[in-house]
Amino acid sequence: MAITQRSPEAEYQCPDCSGTLATRYESLVCADCGYTPRHGAD
Repeated sequence: MAITQRSPEAEYQCPDCSGTLATRYESLVCADCGYTPRHGAD
């Protein structure tokens, strides 16, 4: 069975403004509006 891994360069879309989510300090943040998704530990 093959294991698929996500590319670290994969881009995620912001649900609020459809901007690009960038990885900053090991978390995602929207470059346009500053939206940060909730973490699993929250």
